[in-house]
Amino acid sequence: MKISWQQFQDEALERLRALIRLNTSNPPGNERIAADYIADQLGSDGIDSVIRESKPTRASLVARIPGTDASKGALMLSSHTDVVPVERSGWTREPFSGDVIEGCVWGRGSIDMKSKGAMDLMMMSAIKRTGVTPDRDVMMVAVADEEAGSEEGAKFLVERYPDLVRAAFVLNEVGGFTIHLGNNRYYPIQVAEKGFVTIKMTVNAPPGHGSMPRRHNAIGRLSEAIAKITSTPMRQKVSPFMRRTLETMGVQLESAGALFAPMLSNTVSPTIVRAGYKDNVIPGEAWVVLDGRTLPGENPESIMAELRAIVGPVPTFELIKTAPPVETSPDTPLFDLIRERVEANDPGARAIPWMIPGATDAKFYSLLGAACYGFSPVKLDRQMPFGSLFHGNDERIPVDGFNWGLKVYAEVVLRFVGIKFDDVFG
Repeated sequence: MKISWQQFQDEALERLRALIRLNTSNPPGNERIAADYIADQLGSDGIDSVIRESKPTRASLVARIPGTDASKGALMLSSHTDVVPVERSGWTREPFSGDVIEGCVWGRGSIDMKSKGAMDLMMMSAIKRTGVTPDRDVMMVAVADEEAGSEEGAKFLVERYPDLVRAAFVLNEVGGFTIHLGNNRYYPIQVAEKGFVTIKMTVNAPPGHGSMPRRHNAIGRLSEAIAKITSTPMRQKVSPFMRRTLETMGVQLESAGALFAPMLSNTVSPTIVRAGYKDNVIPGEAWVVLDGRTLPGENPESIMAELRAIVGPVPTFELIKTAPPVETSPDTPLFDLIRERVEANDPGARAIPWMIPGATDAKFYSLLGAACYGFSPVKLDRQMPFGSLFHGNDERIPVDGFNWGLKVYAEVVLRFVGIKFDDVFG
């Protein structure tokens, strides 16, 4: 039996609103409430799921619909259920209401990324309800802790339960939203993301009494090193796909602005500074935490070598944590299908391969050999740029834009697993 598209849209919207109402702010997380909700919804359609907790309440869910061809790797529909905390004073609406006001669904997670989770849930339901059989396994994976580094979510599953989450292809977050550039519209599809290298940089010098200033002290030397880092550009390195993307968008490499700059070099940002313990004591040690982001092909050693060339021999470096960059070729049938359906649903727009400077769960699924694409489609107008919504106050998603994305997403998922859209929806 076919599904009414209008009813499907309406149900997707209600599931999104229900997910937003679940306060899964991380910290502390408490993603168990979202995992239980998704499990109940899947179960109502006869889809079994498993929930794995890395710690109490830090729950991730995995569900699978088997396909007919075991030789074809699974398609994973990936989302995370945690959200970043809110500063309520900056919101004009209740951040966990899921209210529909002024044509938008309001609430934390509406863009990042409970809208994608609702789409994933709906795709599993659609396949199961109509009784169509995919030609490869389709998985839904909804994990904890992405907003804090994935230790309790994707990383935990990949390390502890690799066979549970092994897939050939992954559709994940941060891609498929509208960028308006001049009179042109683009839809970036994430094929790469930078790695992260968190470094503690320390400077030591003789301590002393505050009444006896000295030319060289730990705080002064650290300040000089930080100033060098923030004022010295790191070496430019342009990947072939980013060069192709810039050419498609008509952007000259030498004049690429702030939107593109993080994708063209490693970057380092000072984020935490500590020194001293008493107002009249010159401390003997001062340190800063540096948030380093590495391009594909780079590693902790290469970015620290760049830093060393900038700050000189005095500071010491301690590697705190790291995760590698990820890059997937855009020359695959899945990427071609994404591009075709996006451009067909918004004539005149272009879908382009993209790199993000941040990190997602793709970093961990790729370790199991998955080809990962960021594709959580939503159509946005000029007055609602993606960057202002992602982690921002008054996070919201336009209902029309969500419905547009749901259709594009359904077309891509169904066709990629050998199912005709018209065999599911009427």
